[in-house]
Amino acid sequence: MNIGIIGAGAMGCLYACLLSEKQNVTLFDVSPATKDAINENGIVLSAYGEDTHTFRVPALLSGEGTEALDLVILFVKDMASEAALAGNRRLIGEKTVLLSLQNGMGNFEIMEKFVPADRILLGTTKHNCVAEAPGRIYHSGAGVTHIGSPSGNRAAADRISDAFNACGVEAVACDDVNHLIWEKLFVNMTINPITALLGAEIGVIAEDENARAAADALIREAVAVAGADGETFDPDSVFEALMATASRLSTGKASMCQDIERHRRTEIDFINGAVVRLGKKYGIPTPAHEMIVRL
Repeated sequence: MNIGIIGAGAMGCLYACLLSEKQNVTLFDVSPATKDAINENGIVLSAYGEDTHTFRVPALLSGEGTEALDLVILFVKDMASEAALAGNRRLIGEKTVLLSLQNGMGNFEIMEKFVPADRILLGTTKHNCVAEAPGRIYHSGAGVTHIGSPSGNRAAADRISDAFNACGVEAVACDDVNHLIWEKLFVNMTINPITALLGAEIGVIAEDENARAAADALIREAVAVAGADGETFDPDSVFEALMATASRLSTGKASMCQDIERHRRTEIDFINGAVVRLGKKYGIPTPAHEMIVRL
């Protein structure tokens, strides 16, 4: 399978390494320095307790690809999705499948501008990775990748999941991907913005009563919106799961916190902002999320 990965950050590089075992993978990025580092030195992958490995995966500047591919995976920040697809339009042919494994909600509507709904897949991943330098990554956690078709094209989800599994990447095709997207969003809409605003490690969500109260308010609003969107959750169960996650990852720093520290634009409009937009659509008030977005 010919695969293009748009975005050569930590996660894009990780999946390029994993999938290149059996598939033809090319990375695309807007940074000439990142492209040059990967082409000259390969992708250097390290993980706790494991030997460091170097993977040779070709990298091109965004827009330099000229041939339609079987699969294009988006690993850019959500706010860059449309520009990334537009800049790499030549990668998208009549049979190309687009897959988003990004953090937020709202990429499906962007991807529909480039391919029909039945060639769009969304997914979630339990993998965690940190970029130490261009082309140098630390694989900090592994787990299953869920892939599904919002339009109900199970055959496409099965085909891509099979391609991932052939490379040793544990992947499961699922029918209710929207439920999984909401589950992931509950974590991102609490841990990311609260720790970013406080400049704190993830553990603050579980340790500080005010941070816990803020997370609880965000979850209860979002659960109401998710219910209107067709996905039922128990807010107490969601909150308990969040506390367990925050405790387990207590010394880590969320990606949005790192973005703020590095003076980079965050994905807030596709995370809490997505809850605000859906709340307006369904007539459900979301004052806590609106405040988080404003802050």
